[in-house]
Amino acid sequence: MNTRRTTGNRRNSGRSATRNGLMELNVRTASRKRQHRSKVGGVVWKVSAVVIVLALLAVGGRLAAEKFFYKNQEYSLQHLVTHLNGVMSEEELVTLTGFTKGKNLFSLDLDQANQKLAALPEVRSVSLERVLPDTIEVGLERRLPIFLFASPADGELGETFLPGKSYLCDRDGVMMKPTRLDDEFLQLPVLKGVDTSGAIPGKKMESDSLATAIRLEQALSELPEENFKIRSIDVSKPYAAVVTDSSNARFTFGTLGDSDLPAQLDRLQKLLSHCQETGRQIETANLMVSRNTPVTFVLTPENRTAKIAPVSTSGKKSRD
Repeated sequence: MNTRRTTGNRRNSGRSATRNGLMELNVRTASRKRQHRSKVGGVVWKVSAVVIVLALLAVGGRLAAEKFFYKNQEYSLQHLVTHLNGVMSEEELVTLTGFTKGKNLFSLDLDQANQKLAALPEVRSVSLERVLPDTIEVGLERRLPIFLFASPADGELGETFLPGKSYLCDRDGVMMKPTRLDDEFLQLPVLKGVDTSGAIPGKKMESDSLATAIRLEQALSELPEENFKIRSIDVSKPYAAVVTDSSNARFTFGTLGDSDLPAQLDRLQKLLSHCQETGRQIETANLMVSRNTPVTFVLTPENRTAKIAPVSTSGKKSRD
């Protein structure tokens, strides 16, 4: 009898120990959960507090900015200092950018204005600056055109600049189609023989004939203007370019890859020196020929019947 009772007690005590262990485990688990919730709650509260503080600071900063900057009459635009270099008038600048006098200096979007100005084909670079308290300074670097393109359909009329229709280009080959007339455009050399059907204002035009004309213009521009001034360049032929100067003399330059441009320029300079010494005026000259350069002179009534000796450009002067 005593043995059975002992066994039952042992079983009861074992079950009791198990229940106690489970209760302790549950208590520890619940405690951990409470601690975790407490930590999460603390983090959330801190984050919320930071967000609230930042929001208050942002609202306060905005109100302060509006009060001291955006709504402050002291920072209204009163002076527009411009260096436009002939690209546009000040009225056109105001229309394009919105730089109207009286507007708040900080409300004007200088980045957007910069993009609009830089998009103009005639503009190489832009500088915009706020000068507190009431000034905006605008500077435009202009693309300098070197050619007025002749339209094949217009013939000689292509030498006239037509606003919004005629193409110009600079030494980088960037195309322009100005909508306003500048007297300078009428003095530009006329370029013939270049297809402009694919030209895009503000973009560089990839063209071998245009590259040849630009290279030739740059070389000839080093000559004194009183001795030689380009009136037109015709690059319609792939192997030669015909340059007409202000006296209507025509000079033919070779433009193939093996043509020696410096040597041709040297022959041209010798011819020009000969004309200055003798008073002759050139009508045509083929500078492609290295020896005994073919030259024709304008005949005046005084020398129309006179014998014209050939001109040597090899370094020796010919005898009259």
